[in-house]
Amino acid sequence: MNIWVIVLGSASVFFALQAIYWIVTFRRESRHSVLAQRLGSIDAVEEGLDDILRRTSEDEGIWASLPFYESLIHRLNEARELGGVAAFMVRVLIFVLGGFAGGVVLTGDPVFALIFGLGLGLLPYTFLLKKVRKRILRIEEQLPEALEVMCISLRAGHSLAQTIRLTASELQAPLGEELRQVAEEAELGRPIDEALLAMADRVRGARSVRTFVVAVLVLRQTGGNLVEVIESIIDSMRQATAYQQKLQSMTAESRSSAFILAMLPPAFGVLSFLADPTYTKRLYTDSVGQMLVLTAGGFYLSGVIWVRRLVSPK
Repeated sequence: MNIWVIVLGSASVFFALQAIYWIVTFRRESRHSVLAQRLGSIDAVEEGLDDILRRTSEDEGIWASLPFYESLIHRLNEARELGGVAAFMVRVLIFVLGGFAGGVVLTGDPVFALIFGLGLGLLPYTFLLKKVRKRILRIEEQLPEALEVMCISLRAGHSLAQTIRLTASELQAPLGEELRQVAEEAELGRPIDEALLAMADRVRGARSVRTFVVAVLVLRQTGGNLVEVIESIIDSMRQATAYQQKLQSMTAESRSSAFILAMLPPAFGVLSFLADPTYTKRLYTDSVGQMLVLTAGGFYLSGVIWVRRLVSPK
C-alpha cells in the first residue's frame, strides 16, 4: 500500500507540473496573439480565441484524438479557462490519481480506490460546467443594461462600432470584455457583422445575446430602426426575467427536496464507514458487494438526473 501511495504521489506531482507548463505556455501564446492584434495583424484578429486554443493544442498529443475534444475546447473558451485541453486533462488525471491514492489509504482495496478516483475525476468537468453557467447567467443579467446604454448612444448619433465601444467601457466583465473584443476587432479591420457573430458563438448559451446579434444583422441588411428593435428586446427580456423568477420561486421547494434526497445515500454511506468501517467492508472487498455498489451507483445517478430534469425550472 505504501508503494502505491508513493507511486501515485509522484505521478500526481508530475501531472501537476505538466498542468503548470501548459497553462504558462497557453498564456504566453495568448499574450503574443494580443500583441499581434495591437500591431495590426489581421490574421491574428481573424483567428479568434477558438483558433488560438486549437493552435496551442496542436502539440497536445493524444488529447486531440478524443471524441469530445472540440466540445471541450468550446467549453473552455466559454468559461475563459486559459489553460488549454492538455492542462484540463492533466487536472482530471490529478483528481483521479489523488482519489485512487486516498481510496487505497482508506480501504486498501484497489478496485474501490479506482472507482472512487474515477468519481473524483468528474469534478473538474463539473466545476467547468458550473463556471460556464455562472458566466452565461451573468451575461444575461448584464445584457438589459448594455442594451439601454446602446439605445442612448444610438439616439446620440453614434455608429454601431462606437456604440459597442462605449457600452463596453460602461460594463464590467464578462459582457464588458466580450463587447470590448468586438470593438477592438472592428477597429482592426474585421467587419462588425463577423465580430458580432464570433461573440455570439463564444457565448452560445446566452440566447438573449444571439437574439440581439441576429436582430442587428438582419436590420443591417434590410434596414430599419435599430433603437426600436433594441427596446423591444429589452421589454421581452424583462418579461422573461419576471417569468423566470416566478418559476424559480414556484419550484424552490421541489428543488430543495430533490437536493436533500440526492444527498442522503452518499451521506449515509460516509457516516456508516466512519462509524464502523467493517460494516461496509464487504461492499468493496467482495465481488458481489462491488457489483451491488456499481449497480446501485448507476441507478443512483440515473435517479439524480431524472429528478433534476423534473424539477428544473427551464
